Amino acid sequence: MTFTPHISIYPEGKFDYEWLGDNLTRATLIFSKNLDYNKNLVRKRVNIHLGDEVRAHTEGSIKSIWIKNTIDTSLVLTDVAKIEIVLKIIYDAVITIAEFVGWDGAGFEKAYRLSLADKGKFIWHSQIKANKNRTIKARIKISLDKDGRVPIIAEFFDNKLNQQFEVGIIDTFLHFVDWERVFEKPVWFGNEKFGFSFYNSQLLILANSTLRHSEIVIAEKSWSREEVEGGLKRLTFRHFANDKEMIEWASE
Repeated sequence: MTFTPHISIYPEGKFDYEWLGDNLTRATLIFSKNLDYNKNLVRKRVNIHLGDEVRAHTEGSIKSIWIKNTIDTSLVLTDVAKIEIVLKIIYDAVITIAEFVGWDGAGFEKAYRLSLADKGKFIWHSQIKANKNRTIKARIKISLDKDGRVPIIAEFFDNKLNQQFEVGIIDTFLHFVDWERVFEKPVWFGNEKFGFSFYNSQLLILANSTLRHSEIVIAEKSWSREEVEGGLKRLTFRHFANDKEMIEWASE
């Protein structure tokens, strides 16, 4: 996911996070993935602050804008409606900054239209890559489940057999898509396996196109097996009953 620019929203002051849930992040991802690549905006950031101020700072590569938070959290709305509210906030913010700094606003207008058409759904695809023998192609599909689970799925395209099929690789956490973005660059391992390499190739998380199932390969090098397995645990989604359970799990 090459977000140009990279957009973040920071609620400030009193904010009803429970009302909005994860729709703030969902809206940001939906808008960002609909932005066309713009080499002039690579390494540029837009920080949107929702609070009580109205001002902007547009010097440097980080453009910051402060906006009055007018979200009425007393309303009973669907998640799609909440996402549309956030999308409008994002659009108004980036258009305002574009006017300040001379960016072309056409790309933001297009992203806004496409984002509304997504109806609250985030689905991202990596570029399609062929294996070395050119016998099959694959790409990664990333979507967001309601509960915060993020399925990482390999989509295979076998032109010879005229088949298209999916293999689930791993379910991960939202922050690995939003903040750390570690699942952006899948690669082929030989002519059958497609997926990801972590920790200097000590952990491979793969989809096998022949057997049509996922595989985990651990290779002890500079890390012990326990350390690599700890890294795998960190990447693998699970539910937490509360924040305390999450903190205890992360500290293990």
